[in-house]
Amino acid sequence: MATKAKKRNFIQAYFSDFGIRQICDFLMLGGAIVLLVGIFVSDIVITVGLGIYLAATALAIFRSVRVLCSKINRRSPEYKNAIINTVIMGLIFVLALLGFVYALV
Repeated sequence: MATKAKKRNFIQAYFSDFGIRQICDFLMLGGAIVLLVGIFVSDIVITVGLGIYLAATALAIFRSVRVLCSKINRRSPEYKNAIINTVIMGLIFVLALLGFVYALV
């Protein structure tokens, strides 16, 4: 008899292959929290939050470029998502970099 596939909930599926994606997501969440706290506390906290966001977006760009450089079919949804993610994360990276430089000055 065939055995049933064990169903996994969202948390189990998300953490089953822990890697760059999860680290990037945690950095972005941490950066967002630090930025929100920095609005009420001080400029130094905002600078730290923007630095965390810079690291997270650079990691996300690296992850997308790695998919683009792999031998994946150019018509596949993963390839198209990687192109979109690279453009969006590039824009967020530039905005975070401008904010980081502005916060330092």
